[in-house]
Amino acid sequence: MQYKKAVRDPVHGFIKLTENEVELIDGEPLIQRLRYVKQVGFVYLVYPAATHTRFDHSLGVMHVATLLGTRIMQQLGEVDEELLRHIRVAALLHDIGHLPFSHSFEILTRELLHMAAVRGCLEVDMAPFDAAQKPHEVTTRLLVDRLKPRLSELGYDPGLVAELLFNRGGRYRLYSSILSGVFDADRLDYVMRDMFFTGAAVGTNLTHIDLERMVENLEVAGDSFLFNEKARVNLEGYLITRYNLYRHVYLHHKTVLFTEIARGILADNIAKCAEGSGDGAICGYLCDLAKFAAGQVDGENVWKATDDYFVSVFVRDGRFRDLLSRKPPEYITLWKREKDFLEIFKDPVRVNEIVDRLGPLHWAVMDELKRKLVERLNVELGEAAGCKLSPEDLILSYVSFDPYAEDLYISTSMGPLPLSKISPLADAVNEAWRRAPHVFIYVKKGAVERCGNNATASLKSVLEPLMDLAVRRISA
Repeated sequence: MQYKKAVRDPVHGFIKLTENEVELIDGEPLIQRLRYVKQVGFVYLVYPAATHTRFDHSLGVMHVATLLGTRIMQQLGEVDEELLRHIRVAALLHDIGHLPFSHSFEILTRELLHMAAVRGCLEVDMAPFDAAQKPHEVTTRLLVDRLKPRLSELGYDPGLVAELLFNRGGRYRLYSSILSGVFDADRLDYVMRDMFFTGAAVGTNLTHIDLERMVENLEVAGDSFLFNEKARVNLEGYLITRYNLYRHVYLHHKTVLFTEIARGILADNIAKCAEGSGDGAICGYLCDLAKFAAGQVDGENVWKATDDYFVSVFVRDGRFRDLLSRKPPEYITLWKREKDFLEIFKDPVRVNEIVDRLGPLHWAVMDELKRKLVERLNVELGEAAGCKLSPEDLILSYVSFDPYAEDLYISTSMGPLPLSKISPLADAVNEAWRRAPHVFIYVKKGAVERCGNNATASLKSVLEPLMDLAVRRISA
């Protein structure tokens, strides 16, 4: 493969690009837009250096996908440069459907599209979005479809690019798995990149040396791959580093709080726009953002789907201005770390199992749980003068993580075995997550000041039975 240009990257060194890749990257707004979408959303409000972008990440994923793809081809004895070219461009395009602030607002995509349809500014088929766990992947598919003419001009087969990205059970499923699988270029790059830019390495880190060692010891087994025992220590480091990244960065109690506040502001504006009572400029912008989410892009609204443009519009909302200034309504976190969680719940594993059953697909039940908590608290506190609580005094946030320790296999004399079966460290990551908080609850500081510390003490005492009630509600 002939490379024309090299981009200096603080994570991987030099990332090399072919002439066609340079033409695609430099001439395509859908790719350049990613320079203006932060990789980790509102994490920068907690870790100030975390302002790296989806553009950086996409180049990194392309680099790592090349390493993985080349290794698989070597294992199969079929070096196919043409296929590798398509793997690279598929990796480059894998995130082009992200909305501003990346995953922060993804959960509101359906509501955004519904609002735009109600206002008559968009016609869209909701079925793919309703069926998708990750709506940004639907947007990515729609945008890749729009790029077909340009890909063809540059000598790519758009059908093959789409197959590598979206047909994970097709003829190229082994290669698709390095773009989206249990050990893929996406995860490897974000673990390395997000650790680098947050500086949040805790006891371990993932370096290019670890990456090289894991890739060199990757072995193909049918339609999947496993690893030689030589890479075990590096795989353990990868799992531990990824877990620490989630616990200390993505699921940091302040990151979760700021993200929930931002979502609440956006959700409130979407609802007002749907009712016809919203701010005109914000509603107009949200219609443009919905068009982007639906893959209906033009020369202007591509650039509106960026963090900076979102901020320029939403500063009209005082709550968002306060968030940017890090002075939103103050909340007290009922627990920040595992120690606090264990002090409240006798059986944290069981509580987490309950929370996981409620999960992100049961927001109505989570809202009901919040209302029940408030009702019970008001009874417990006797609704003392000035102390009555409302649902707005609480924020409940469900958080998720998959350790993947059971999905990484090591080649042994007894055949392939899950890493968690032969590695106490990998198994410890599983156990650590079982005990870590899967939900955060925040109480407005003003409510605590009105009601005294009895409010938080009472809330902690009624949580477990009310969670049981919520599970019975969704099981009925």
